[in-house]
Amino acid sequence: MKDTKFRLRQLIYPQKFLWAVAWLFGLITVISSLGLVMVSGWFVSMAAACGLLGAVLLHALPSLLIRIFALCRTLARYGDLMVSHHAVFALLRDLRVKFFRQWVGLPIINRIKNNQTSSQKMYRLVKNIDILNEFTLRLISPSIIALVSVLLMAITMVILLPKAMISALCLLLALCFAFVALKMGVSFAFDEDALNQNRKSLLLDTLPALTSLLIFGRWQDTISQINQLDDKHQTLTQKAHQLRRNAGFLVQVCILFSVLSLLIAANGLFTDPTLTSQIPSINQLLQINGNQIDHTQMSKITPALVLALVFGIFGLIEVVLLLVAEPLALGRSLVAKTRLNELLDVPSQTKPSINHQKITGDLKLVLQNVCAKQTKAVFGIEKINAVFDTQKPNLIMGASGAGKSTLLSVLAGELPPESGDIWLNNVNYRDVEFEQSLGFLGQTVDIFDQTLADNLKLGKAFATDDELLCVLEQVDLLDWVKNQPKGLNTPLGEYGMAISGGQARRIALARLLLNPKKILLLDEPFAGLDDKTRQIVWQSLNTKQQKGEIGILIIATHQVTEQMKNAQVLTI
Repeated sequence: MKDTKFRLRQLIYPQKFLWAVAWLFGLITVISSLGLVMVSGWFVSMAAACGLLGAVLLHALPSLLIRIFALCRTLARYGDLMVSHHAVFALLRDLRVKFFRQWVGLPIINRIKNNQTSSQKMYRLVKNIDILNEFTLRLISPSIIALVSVLLMAITMVILLPKAMISALCLLLALCFAFVALKMGVSFAFDEDALNQNRKSLLLDTLPALTSLLIFGRWQDTISQINQLDDKHQTLTQKAHQLRRNAGFLVQVCILFSVLSLLIAANGLFTDPTLTSQIPSINQLLQINGNQIDHTQMSKITPALVLALVFGIFGLIEVVLLLVAEPLALGRSLVAKTRLNELLDVPSQTKPSINHQKITGDLKLVLQNVCAKQTKAVFGIEKINAVFDTQKPNLIMGASGAGKSTLLSVLAGELPPESGDIWLNNVNYRDVEFEQSLGFLGQTVDIFDQTLADNLKLGKAFATDDELLCVLEQVDLLDWVKNQPKGLNTPLGEYGMAISGGQARRIALARLLLNPKKILLLDEPFAGLDDKTRQIVWQSLNTKQQKGEIGILIIATHQVTEQMKNAQVLTI
């Protein structure tokens, strides 16, 4: 069976070119920053050794280098931010779409394995995918840049001064402490996640019964439990802060020892009587004719060069400390990955299934003594017996709270039945792999922060503009789209904030209608619609079923019009 598990490396591969460019810009930024401080240290030292006139004559080269490094740092920093954020936002967008499509294509046996609603699952998808930006922005990028920068500095020191090996090892040790802190943060992150889940569960369980708890005087017991969880969370937060402080302290100690080791290794230079020959005199600087300055001497290690290396080492503190600024970054990414895989977990053994050839043609969906209720609900549906087929639309009627949505949730695979059997053409409903052949419009619809066209294409990836406009006409949104300046490219905003609730429901319905559905389940599709729009939507659904584009059509509604009189009605 194909491995469908998500792995963190998949955050890099789709945008590997952009990430490579971003890391290159980041490395240039760091090297330029280190170059600025190193040139400054070298220039100050040489100026002190050569005097005022020497400083004037030595001004050209350092001034040029400073300008170059400053310009490179600014441009590279801008490029790093632009490219890395473009890469991560594009990645998160693609991941949302990918996981959404993968999840809706799961067989019912996988989608009903827990008691979470569709909205809860979608919230988990979006939330955990958003967390993954920490992996690339706060972990991978800083790690690569810090590793390369430290290695370059260590190699440079050993080449210029072979006795500085201990100093180079201290730099590498500082980097090791940073990575160890990230590793230790993994257990903290999993503890944090477990604690947050407990707190959320307690609050969600308590709020619906708040009035009863107050009446019977049991609210203080709940408050006590919440306080205990808050205390545990505070303790865990303090431990995470302590981990960051300890790691930061060890990193700075290693940097300090690196500087001291470098100075000790270079100590002989300061006591060498030939040292003065390595520093150009005023006469050498003024010499126009005759022998010029011996550049081979200038390339030797000098106090000025040692001071430049010292400044460079201190400049690495900020680079390495950035890794321990958020020690839980790796752990939180692993938690997010684990939770995403839990939602998309597919059993190793393939369940019996019906292929598309077996579920074509006339379908018959039979419910026998089906009982179900929402999680922790007092009442639900009891012994529902019904037969749904492709001959006509099916309406589920009933008072508010009678269980219309509950029944649709069972048929959509969102809620496992407590008892009873459901059969599709004499095959157990749980064993059917619907893939894209089952459509469900729940009470809460999912609209992504993308364009109208992108949201619709979740239902059919390669749909043409004509197909999109046609399906929008079927839900009475064509005129609205034509009046938008950007047409199909109109952004809908995060969670559909740029449109009304009725428009969001019709867009979600249009997304379902792009592909033929063997079973189409609609929960209050006419809510918030005027009579004219309701009639247009109903006629579109009815026509599609008559043409065979929709098989079994089941609609939960409390609004029955004259146009719906041909439908089969199930009252619960």
